[in-house]
Amino acid sequence: MIERYRDLVIIYEKDVAFVVSCDSVGAIGSKENDILKVDEEIVGRTTLKVALSELLSVGATPLVVSDTLSVEMYPTGEKILKGIKKELEENGLEVVLTGSTEENFPTSMTGIGITAVGRARKEDLKIKKARKGMHVVLIGYPRVGSEVLGAEDVMTLKDYIKISQTKEVVEAIPVGSKGIAYELGVLEDLYGFRIKEDDGLNIDLFKSAGPATCCLVVYREEDTDFIKAITDKPFTHVGIIE
Repeated sequence: MIERYRDLVIIYEKDVAFVVSCDSVGAIGSKENDILKVDEEIVGRTTLKVALSELLSVGATPLVVSDTLSVEMYPTGEKILKGIKKELEENGLEVVLTGSTEENFPTSMTGIGITAVGRARKEDLKIKKARKGMHVVLIGYPRVGSEVLGAEDVMTLKDYIKISQTKEVVEAIPVGSKGIAYELGVLEDLYGFRIKEDDGLNIDLFKSAGPATCCLVVYREEDTDFIKAITDKPFTHVGIIE
C-alpha cells in the first residue's frame, strides 16, 4: 500500500513503513543571479534539514539522501555537498548519499533538490493518532531568508531528531514557506476536527517559516513537561483540539 500523507509518501510493507520526503531551494547561494547571497555550505545544510525534518517528525529513521544539484560540481556542488555531509556527521546520521550535478551547461543561479527516504515500524509512526482534547504547541519561531542566519530560536536538525525520539509526541508538523496557519489547516483537514486557538496569540500565523524553522507538535496534557524538555527553543501554546 502506498499513500500520500501531508507532503510525504509512505510505502507500507507488512509491519514496516518507508517514508519519502523532499525539498528544493532556488536563488540562494553566491552565484551571479542568486537573490539571497549565502555560502553554499549553508544551502546544503538547510535543504537537507528540511527534507530530514519531515522524516524525523513522523518517527522515521533516515536511510538514503539523494541530492539533485542544478549547478556544476566544482566549485559550487562541492561546497553544497560539504554542507550536507557536515550536517549528517554532526548529527550522527549515517545514510547512503547519492546525487547528480549539471555539467552540460553553465548556470548563473543556484538550484538544489533533496529527496530522502526513511524507515519506521508501522506502529511507531507519529501519524493518525491525534485525538480531541490534545494540545497543539509551536516549538521554534518562524523565520525566513536572512532572518534565519545566526538565529538561535529556530529549530535545528538536532531538535527534530529529539522530536523523533520522544514517544510523548503524538504528531509533529514542520512549518515551512506556507506558514503556521496553513499547517494548522492541514492538521484539521486530516482529522476532520477543529483546533481552538488560544486568544491573543503573539505570533504571525501567516508568515513563512523558511527552512522548517518551527514545528507544530500535538501532545497529551499530562505530557506537557516532556514536550517542554525536548529543546530550548521557544514554546508557544497554540490551542486545543476539539
